[in-house]
Amino acid sequence: MTTTATALPQTAARYGLYGVLASWLGLTAAKQFRKTPRFLTRIDPINTAIPVTTFFAPNPGRSDIHVLGRERLADGSTTQWCEYPMLERRTIRHMLWHPGRRVEKLLPDTVSELTQLALDEKRIEVLQLTIPYLALLTFVTHHCPHPPGSRQVQFLVVSSGGFDEEEEPRTLFASDFHDLPPSRRT
Repeated sequence: MTTTATALPQTAARYGLYGVLASWLGLTAAKQFRKTPRFLTRIDPINTAIPVTTFFAPNPGRSDIHVLGRERLADGSTTQWCEYPMLERRTIRHMLWHPGRRVEKLLPDTVSELTQLALDEKRIEVLQLTIPYLALLTFVTHHCPHPPGSRQVQFLVVSSGGFDEEEEPRTLFASDFHDLPPSRRT
């Protein structure tokens, strides 16, 4: 049996938690608008605590993004561009268990961030130090197969019309060649 002395702090804590969650919900609702109120920038300056969950995107995707790569071999020649698959073929199991979905979501977001950064920053030496660039470089270096004799890798981000075959693919970003670590060389 609980006494009034222990029930009062539990009730206060419960209502305090309700207050925090209701405030968070209200701040999240306020952040969904195109023009974010200034006070939200002061509350969440790096945009991580208050989510933006636009269910109906104001700017829907009109093109497909592809990541391609090629290698420079030991003899100095380069391989043909090869597309790295960004989506895994779906099976019935994916309805219940799909841990690879996070990577599938991460890659397009990373590519989008990199192409946006590339519009603002023209110096490649600065872009090479950004998280999206390093994330894509890590992906093509460590998660993609390399032919025998590969010494360096380069990636390319391309936009296409998807099923609209009349639209020509556009190059959005091309990296420099980067050395493969000895463990990735075959």
